[in-house]
Amino acid sequence: MTDNIYRSLPRLYDRLPLSTQLFVRIRLFLSDLYQLETYVPKEGRILDIGCGHGLLSNLLAITSPQRQVLGIDIDAKKIALAQLTIGTRGNIQFEIGDAVWLPNGSFQAITIADVMYLIPPKTQRAILTSIASALEPNGVLIWKSQIHHPRWKYAITYAQELLMTKLGLTQGSGIFFMDLEESLQTIRDAGLDPVVIPILSRRPYSDILFLGRKL
Repeated sequence: MTDNIYRSLPRLYDRLPLSTQLFVRIRLFLSDLYQLETYVPKEGRILDIGCGHGLLSNLLAITSPQRQVLGIDIDAKKIALAQLTIGTRGNIQFEIGDAVWLPNGSFQAITIADVMYLIPPKTQRAILTSIASALEPNGVLIWKSQIHHPRWKYAITYAQELLMTKLGLTQGSGIFFMDLEESLQTIRDAGLDPVVIPILSRRPYSDILFLGRKL
């Protein structure tokens, strides 16, 4: 990742309220989205589920103009703010959308980062099944999640997300982190071939990356 992209990504939010600028900069520091980006195909239609203010969507769009990125989120206020970051770029869109009912069409890749833990397991399974149906042949799911090990990192992860939901900074039905084997089996049940990618970081979180290839 070039220094130019590292600097230009947060600058897309310079016109937004100061609170939003602060939020996206903190998220960029705490979430290793740059590592996730390297596993996304460099071209084709890309869907980013639960995009929030559009940080990952924008990263995907500016790192490869050949990507056509669509970010969806159920929060209309966040989508309205994300749309202000587009400018004149033609390879990115933001829409209000629900992960259970995905947009029409097929996608080369679908990303979902730091979102699923807010959704009950039954609905998580339904979402992964919908994702599998929406992927093109040989398309890939890139899912950034968290697992229960190491225990001390999981404890910090859980405590932070509990605080975020209590403060209303994130919205969900509760906190539902799946562990490693449960997540892998859920991906298999959806019809995808899973691979685990460790996220090596000094950050005190139990982050992990799952890839699910549609065969």
